[in-house]
Amino acid sequence: MSKLERIDLFDRKSGFLFFISLLVIASLSLLYEYLQYRDFHRFDDPLARAHVVSQEFRLINDKPKMALKLELESGATTRVALRSDLMELRGRDILIELWVKNLTFWEYLKGFNVYRASIYEVYEGESLKERWYKTIALQHDDYTMQELYGALFVATPMSHDFQVLVGAMGLSHILSISGYHFGILSMIAYFLLRPLYRWLHNRYFPFRHANRDLFLVILVLLFGYLWALEFIPPMVRSFGMIVVGYWLYDRGIKIFSFQTLFVTLGLLLAFFPTLFFSLGFWFSSFGVLSIFIFVRYYEQWKPWQIFLALHVWCYLVMLPISIAIFGTFGWWHIGSIPLALLFNLYYPCVLALLFTPWGDIFDPYLITLFSWGSVNEVVVPMWMGYASILLALLAMRWKWAFWSLGVLGTSTLGACVYQIA
Repeated sequence: MSKLERIDLFDRKSGFLFFISLLVIASLSLLYEYLQYRDFHRFDDPLARAHVVSQEFRLINDKPKMALKLELESGATTRVALRSDLMELRGRDILIELWVKNLTFWEYLKGFNVYRASIYEVYEGESLKERWYKTIALQHDDYTMQELYGALFVATPMSHDFQVLVGAMGLSHILSISGYHFGILSMIAYFLLRPLYRWLHNRYFPFRHANRDLFLVILVLLFGYLWALEFIPPMVRSFGMIVVGYWLYDRGIKIFSFQTLFVTLGLLLAFFPTLFFSLGFWFSSFGVLSIFIFVRYYEQWKPWQIFLALHVWCYLVMLPISIAIFGTFGWWHIGSIPLALLFNLYYPCVLALLFTPWGDIFDPYLITLFSWGSVNEVVVPMWMGYASILLALLAMRWKWAFWSLGVLGTSTLGACVYQIA
């Protein structure tokens, strides 16, 4: 008996109607955001309740300042610089006066800087995310390890210097929580819950669709985690793809197709237009696109071959745009490929160790690893980054673009190595 072939989601007519629907949803979302903006901008110096996402000491115009990233109740984000002796506020809610006389709607959507601000009140209580971070941090004496594990499990922002080092070592995509981690967590939850559910299913409700029930339970757990992490953009994209992907799979429609990716992105951008300005969201989406491109041409390979090849392929595809934007590179950047492979074993291990007294067992090795890292400034023209995006889009249709994309990534790697050698 031949295997049933899964169908595409849209034909040309239904795809056009879906696109029109997205435009309508996006228009309504933008209207809602505009009403929020107008209400916020009624006064030149509005009082607003805001959540402190991050707080870091920096030199701004050669003056010591405390830089805060705030999320307003409306969902807009802003950055302010206050006096350097400010108390620790990360994870707290505050009442703050912001000077926004010349703020435009465009700036409001993408996130804006405020140059004059005053805190009027600090509310009691910390966010669940911050309480989780402090629980994790207690297991580590080294501040760098506190930053690392905070970023890895509760998405707390890394300090500027550590973020630059991580980027130069090519580890940003595995140490900053994203859909990659969501996928690992989904598999862990599935294999832990499956034996228990199978027993309940066979004993009490064998008429139920077991995989569908398990998916719904895992979906609730993932949404709770997403909510606790305050809906960071890369994980919002991942959560959306999981929901859309299973919905399509359950109805016999292709999952590994470009339609699936673009439908998910379209829905997320239509409902949450501020995601358009999130660099993390676009990097995460581009990474998924590179995976789909590879699977399109080599889906006949064995799973372990695809697994290994994807790590190399995604590294080369992402390299031109990431180096063009961030401009840092180091010898350990090349070593990030085997480290990414090891991460698939490391992540579940340290997740389990979080619930034991041995959460810091890997700290000495990680501290040594980061001490070997170096930050070198390299120059890759921005046109190479744009070219990688264009070639990726063309590679959805033509294999010559697929190979050109690999050549561009390899050339970028060679140029970076040459500049630091």
